[in-house]
Amino acid sequence: MKKVSVLTVLFLVAFIGAIFSQHNFALNLGYDHMQAHTGFLGVEYRVDHNLQRHTSHGPFTVGIGTYLYGENGKFSPAPEIHLNKTWKHFIINEISVSTKNIKPSVGITFFNLTRLQFGYSFPIQQSDLRGFSVGIHVLIGRSPFYDEIRVF
Repeated sequence: MKKVSVLTVLFLVAFIGAIFSQHNFALNLGYDHMQAHTGFLGVEYRVDHNLQRHTSHGPFTVGIGTYLYGENGKFSPAPEIHLNKTWKHFIINEISVSTKNIKPSVGITFFNLTRLQFGYSFPIQQSDLRGFSVGIHVLIGRSPFYDEIRVF
């Protein structure tokens, strides 16, 4: 299990480094509390382009990453994949599935730069990642990934 955990983290770091220079990608750094304090490290890909002018729809993004937390006194990563959609350019809904839980959530986003999310984590196995969750994530990327500020 320890080899798989180390290989997962190394793969994610290499993957993030390889694609971070692309325009539709952003690094996702976050903190989530789901009955356990967890850090999050991942990457986001913006599927649609920033060309939607007069519409209420925001970006659709796909992401992969890993939760980093302590379980039974040991460091434990949990690989995760998620999909999220933004509505009215500031309301976000997300579904994420990891090896330990399934977590639907809703929240607010600020120009696709920062996210504040609330949800509920349903455990798949006996895990500390369960119950109500709250999280904050910061997305670090280049300008085409973020939403444009529209005054009119």
